[in-house]
Amino acid sequence: MIRKGLISNARSEQNKRGMSELEAVFENDASVLHRPLESMDGLPGAIRDLADWNADVIVVNGGDGTVQAVLTELLEARPFATLPPVALLRRGNTNMTAADCGMIGKAAPALERLTQLSEPAELTRRLVPRPVLRLENALGYRPQRGMFFGAAGIVNAIEICREKVHARGFQSEWANGLTLGGLLLTWLLRGERGPLQGENLGITLDDAAPWRKSQLLVLCTTLERLVLNSRPFWNQDEGAMHFTSIAFPPRRILRDARRILYGGNDRKLSSDLYRSQSANKVMLEDCGAFTLDGQIFEPEPGRPVMLSAEETVEFVRF
Repeated sequence: MIRKGLISNARSEQNKRGMSELEAVFENDASVLHRPLESMDGLPGAIRDLADWNADVIVVNGGDGTVQAVLTELLEARPFATLPPVALLRRGNTNMTAADCGMIGKAAPALERLTQLSEPAELTRRLVPRPVLRLENALGYRPQRGMFFGAAGIVNAIEICREKVHARGFQSEWANGLTLGGLLLTWLLRGERGPLQGENLGITLDDAAPWRKSQLLVLCTTLERLVLNSRPFWNQDEGAMHFTSIAFPPRRILRDARRILYGGNDRKLSSDLYRSQSANKVMLEDCGAFTLDGQIFEPEPGRPVMLSAEETVEFVRF
């Protein structure tokens, strides 16, 4: 028997409408231990329960923020002697991590496929490894784990998406697409008078010389695909993280948008405006508010934001 420990964030957008469809899948199934959470304050105790029960796989029922919290607890608190694989169900406002390395399709059928696995070898064949970000120096928080970091204009974009797009009932890919399109249109019409402004950051990648420039956005991720199946990183080699920055003002961003989001390793983009490469360590000085998997944090005053990705988690994907 493969023991599936299920963590449900009852406040995730789709779970607010009820979890009866999911609960019907594992009703009377002794291989599933469910820990629903009305508040993320209960997450440490729930994961300890799953560790005491010797769960073979952790199933996360929520969105990107729930995944981020679970990864932090698993990798920082270390309740398991050996970290089990993680299966992600798409039940949040945004599900970018699950879309890249989570269970395929809607949550209930995905969970049903997982509950039908009975042999460890069946599970092993469906594992996808991904490095996980470790972020240090978030104000008031221990080191955080996640899959996508964004700074500068990305924080503004998230706030706009929540206030103007999610509020109108659009979710996930639709919301992301409308936000991106709206921001590009706003830049076309208003330019530097629009909501996206530059942020003067000092950036150091690995052991290279630091540089400082006003940036429209900075992103760092271990995912292979982002919103709208995009891949806004190129010039990649052996580093664990994908890093991309776009300078402010982005003079040619509308013309270059398709090549920024899609294409191969050599996209023939101006190195003065766009910088993309892989890295194992990233240091950001004078960073303002930033996001990790959709959660907004502030940096500790006087300390750089530090990113690394030395550990790998195996995700269940089928």
